[in-house]
Amino acid sequence: MKITSKKKDDQNIVLTINVEAADYQPGKKKRINDIRRNAEFPGFRKGMVPASLIEKRYGEGVLVEAVNDVIAEALKKHIQDKKLNVIGEPLPTEDRKEQEWKDGNDFVFTFDVALNPEVKLELGKDDTVTSYTISVSAEDKKKLIEAYRKQQEAIAEAAAKDGREAPAAKTDEELEKQVAEELKREYEQASAFRLDKDIRDYCVNKAALTLPEKFLRRWLVVANEGKYTEEQIDKEFDAFLADYRWQLVMGALTGKYGIKVENEDIRQEAINFARYQYSMYGMNDVPEEQLNSFADSMMGDEQSIQRMYENVQNRKVIAAVKEDITVKAKKITSEKFRELK
Repeated sequence: MKITSKKKDDQNIVLTINVEAADYQPGKKKRINDIRRNAEFPGFRKGMVPASLIEKRYGEGVLVEAVNDVIAEALKKHIQDKKLNVIGEPLPTEDRKEQEWKDGNDFVFTFDVALNPEVKLELGKDDTVTSYTISVSAEDKKKLIEAYRKQQEAIAEAAAKDGREAPAAKTDEELEKQVAEELKREYEQASAFRLDKDIRDYCVNKAALTLPEKFLRRWLVVANEGKYTEEQIDKEFDAFLADYRWQLVMGALTGKYGIKVENEDIRQEAINFARYQYSMYGMNDVPEEQLNSFADSMMGDEQSIQRMYENVQNRKVIAAVKEDITVKAKKITSEKFRELK
């Protein structure tokens, strides 16, 4: 077997794999024998069916599987030996030729392989990102107070209709204090979220990574196994590219800062998520045992673990970047904050 590599550009190569009969015969023979051990044909005892009959019935399928095994192993070994930082997985070239699946034939396969760009990103105090302090305006408080008043009226009307005593309405002073505190918390959360987003965007923009977009579009179609059409992928493609670039940058920064995500970090993330979920239903004093049970269920799901890992990694990387760069405070009205892109 022979593999040759042809460079199309800095991020795209074509691998050509020449598979000879001797390469796939051992695998083909093993598959035939595996089938033979359990095959049941009329007139033959189980496991005693002649290999020639197995070959006649299953030959082409077995041949395809054996050749595919050889190709998969060859691609894996080549990528490892050459230390290629590949995107997704190799894809058969669009101009590939149809194969004549006949035992004893030699086969030639060609694959497109795309490479991730190298991330070169240096950060320091000359790099500046703005942190916004959002002022609570009188108009913001007025709108929220009016909403609460309407809510109180609705509650009072419902209570009167049911013959119940309505809860005491809050005074203007109490409402204003409550609203001011709620808006302050809301704006602090919005500001923190915006700062994290702006730091991510700043790092991605400074890294200026070029991606092999044509390959990525093809790979997304294949990876999603037909769940999304090309039109749907086109609609989400810009957002995908932005997230993919951040994943590459975050990976590089994770190495640069020596960041580690431990099992305890992931478990605490699960507990925090459980606490948040219960709070959405007004349950703020959930026993630790119940939180731990919720966390256990999440820790048993690979997708949940991966998502929590990335959440923790993201927070740790952002925190490390904040220490490296200059975060400049700026006061802004809520109206102007909402206008930010």
